[in-house]
Amino acid sequence: MSLNRELLLLDSRRIDGLASVLDAPQRQKSLTLIADDKAPRTARSFTRETLTAWGVEDLLDHVVLIVSELATNAERHGQPAMRLNGVGQTEHDRHRDEITLTLALQAGVVGIEVEDSSPEPPVPRVASPYATGGRGLLLVSALADAWTACPKQDSTGKRVVAFVRRPESSDAP
Repeated sequence: MSLNRELLLLDSRRIDGLASVLDAPQRQKSLTLIADDKAPRTARSFTRETLTAWGVEDLLDHVVLIVSELATNAERHGQPAMRLNGVGQTEHDRHRDEITLTLALQAGVVGIEVEDSSPEPPVPRVASPYATGGRGLLLVSALADAWTACPKQDSTGKRVVAFVRRPESSDAP
């Protein structure tokens, strides 16, 4: 998997050195999910199992919450608009209603990548105090050391990427 470092921007700053977590990880594991209401739960379980196997349980809470929010967004908003309305979906199109979650580890940094079929970038919203949704990307911003979104290289959707660094005082695996 090769990410274009020029597209990895956060607040108009380059995410220095973090793209290599996904480009050349020490460890990497992926899961493809059907884009339905079970996808976030499955993504959380996969993340818990993977990070535990890799010995980075200290990052588990932050990474699981980020994965949950990104998988939920992909499930809810990750289909092209014409299929959300039920127009034009064929047997051939069904494979496109998938979410791919990739976790990677390199030098104490966990990379999270969620791909879906919508080309529309995620947009943080300002939720009212009584709203039951609309805070997911704010949580991702608060918990991730960096995150961004970019189009997939084949133009069939987007990928949202987040990075969580191990605290400096922890020993890296």
